[in-house]
Amino acid sequence: MAIILVIVTAIFVGALVLHAYKRYKIRQRQRIEESEYQTALTIWDFARLVKAHIDEAIHQGTGILDFTSISVPHSQGYKVSLELIGSYFRIYATPDRYARTGRLSFMADNTLAVRAADRAGNQATSDDPEYKGDSVE
Repeated sequence: MAIILVIVTAIFVGALVLHAYKRYKIRQRQRIEESEYQTALTIWDFARLVKAHIDEAIHQGTGILDFTSISVPHSQGYKVSLELIGSYFRIYATPDRYARTGRLSFMADNTLAVRAADRAGNQATSDDPEYKGDSVE
């Protein structure tokens, strides 16, 4: 009788641990998806700001950007960087820790389209599909 009780207890504890692990993975995936969505919004907003500054510099005829008013934003769990090439720019966002803080890498440019793909922590490219806020495969 004691053996049956031990077996039933072991099965119950195993099922409880399995359920807890499953809940943990679901919460982790939800956090990653929220972080990815917020990062996409952040780099889209930043791309709009940079484009406005570039357009203003071209409109004034100076062609000189005032970098004191442009600062790269922070995004939870992502490294964000800005690359300027003349009047063309690219903004990249890559996960700080791939598969823990995010899976998708993002890129935005003068077109203001945010592109995303799972690049295993490497930078996204202009060939990647446009991010729509849903899962990207």
